[in-house]
Amino acid sequence: MTPKFGSSKQFKPAMPGKDKADQGGGLVRKQQSSVKSSAKKEDKFGKPLYGDINEPLDEALEEINQSLLQSPKDPELHKRKTQILRKMEDASALQTALEQAMDACPSVYFAVKLADVMEGKGAYAKAQTWRKWVIDQQPDDPDSVRRLAQTSARAFDLPTAEHYYSKLVELRANEEAPLGAAFYEEMLGKGLTPEQRLELQQMGLRLVAKALSKNMTNAGLLETAARLAYRTKNYTESQGAYEQAIKTNPDHRNASAWKVELLRVYAQRGMQQRWHSLCESFIAELKEAVSMDRTVQRNWNLLGTLQIQAGHFEDAIETLKDALSADSKNAQALWELGRLYVRCGRSQEAIEYYRDIIDDPNEQKSIRRAIEKSLAELYFKLGYYDEALNIYLREEDANAQFIAPILEATGQIEEAEQVYLKSVAQSPRNAKCHLGMAEYWVRHSNWDKAIESAQNGLSCNYATEEVHTSLSVALATSYMKLQEYEKALQTMDEICALYPDSIQCVFRKAKLLILHKRSQEAFKLIGEVKESAEHQTGCAPASSSLWCLLGDACVLMRITDEAEHAYRQAIKYDAMNATAVCGLGMLADKRKDQREAYRQYKRFITLDPLNLATPTIRKLIEKLVIQLGPEAIEQIDYGVQELESNVSLEDEQDPSYLGYQPKQSSRPRYFAGLPGGMPPKTDQYSNTENKSGWLGDGSAIDYGYDN
Repeated sequence: MTPKFGSSKQFKPAMPGKDKADQGGGLVRKQQSSVKSSAKKEDKFGKPLYGDINEPLDEALEEINQSLLQSPKDPELHKRKTQILRKMEDASALQTALEQAMDACPSVYFAVKLADVMEGKGAYAKAQTWRKWVIDQQPDDPDSVRRLAQTSARAFDLPTAEHYYSKLVELRANEEAPLGAAFYEEMLGKGLTPEQRLELQQMGLRLVAKALSKNMTNAGLLETAARLAYRTKNYTESQGAYEQAIKTNPDHRNASAWKVELLRVYAQRGMQQRWHSLCESFIAELKEAVSMDRTVQRNWNLLGTLQIQAGHFEDAIETLKDALSADSKNAQALWELGRLYVRCGRSQEAIEYYRDIIDDPNEQKSIRRAIEKSLAELYFKLGYYDEALNIYLREEDANAQFIAPILEATGQIEEAEQVYLKSVAQSPRNAKCHLGMAEYWVRHSNWDKAIESAQNGLSCNYATEEVHTSLSVALATSYMKLQEYEKALQTMDEICALYPDSIQCVFRKAKLLILHKRSQEAFKLIGEVKESAEHQTGCAPASSSLWCLLGDACVLMRITDEAEHAYRQAIKYDAMNATAVCGLGMLADKRKDQREAYRQYKRFITLDPLNLATPTIRKLIEKLVIQLGPEAIEQIDYGVQELESNVSLEDEQDPSYLGYQPKQSSRPRYFAGLPGGMPPKTDQYSNTENKSGWLGDGSAIDYGYDN
């Protein structure tokens, strides 16, 4: 999967169904043979080289210390001691040993290792000192120059970093990656302030331009230039770099990825004609490719993705079906086709499709499990809580993070809290589990615990952009509720800097500024969000979330006609977009269309029962019930069921078909259809304060602007 440009690889999405905590921390070493290999190299002491020390480490360390008393300036003894300490994972002792080695017998080897240790501790200035010492010994060694440049960037000594990166360009002018393979990652500026990151990235652009002046067709440099320019919102420069890369390297392995990213740049700039021209030519190119060779999954999947982006849903459905006929094991096509049925509002087809895969004994068990979770997610949105729960209970321990929201939605708050806690305990490195816990605490106004959970999630080094931004939003919301506005703003500034193309983050920052009584700044940002959303939906219309965001911006700007159009477009491209449904209900309420407001509000709480706006919507529904009267309410509910509830569960297959008999639920089914019923009213809703100011929900209703 190509990482989204403008975001860090650190936050690339996990494989479906995989928990990073369960995947191990890197490559698994082969089991050491109990027989000593005759080919194993040994030092002059008869000990194995390269740190492969199989003897008791404490004894080995004591032995080497005794030898150092006799020969304190022997570099081999010092080297062996550092290898033992590295094996013992004693960073403090290792640093001391390296410092002693540099005093006794200074060498490039020890200086490099000492600098590495300092960097590991975050002591970049001290690491830089040792890197400079190395450069004094070997000024033209490219690796040493690169290391000093990288360390200087991390220390935010940009003049030194730029000097040595420039020198690296001179030393490696003819190489494919003259600035180093990790240059783009270094320019992300992790740990720096937003202002520092921007300054670092602008330096990176200057260096890439210098390197390109020596080779204007270098594919790697052009890609780096495009990505850095995108991060700094220099979309014109990003466009030029991608176009140059495609033109000069048409057969490059990344050419398709560049076209995908160029489409994104065109959308950011609102270049509709160019977007549609490139999209259509790219689609035609991929159609020809799959007709020539039906075995390449990547071409099928990319073709379907482009058709979806362009809003050609029926074409995409046919493409995905063809992809599966060419390769029934195409997991992405399997998943995307079901998801597309859901977006089109064809819930019954989606359920039947999912069931066919789940019932197929020839399908891989891992695929069947992943599709089961998609089906459970759909059941949850339809209000079929028991059916969703039965699926998750087949692997109860592994699905705690999915079971907890169902328990919470059905009013079993204490049980839900315990399962949320269990999910975090089971997968402490899974950012999504921490997100579930943080949002639970936010929903129940426990701001200190919400902050703790959000911070724990942000400390995980593996999360999708959606999870990472949601954690930041939960953190900012909690700070805001504690009236720590500067911390809240800092949190949103950081997430906006990390994902500069995410106008959703910008919109949330604007909402925070409104609550902070900085309306002028806020509405300037909202205007930018509206313009960007118009540009992007004008190119790639299928983004329901962008249409919804456009509607939210228009609501805040009191442009109600445009807001309603945007919300309806959002639902057109995703029939289950709860926020758009809420927006339509809010607008209907404003124009005193009580029946329509009631219908949309009822559907909203079905689709998203745990949204922070839900308690407020429930109160509005109660008022509408009184105003409309029981007879009108009954008619509306009946009509809604007839029109929208096309799901039948009478033919549900035996839930034990995979060898697990789920626990039988004694709770009644609260939702017989969509949305013909309401979950039980529970105390936590009736006593909940108005959640004004929740940053996570995209709608403007939280601000009382609908009153």
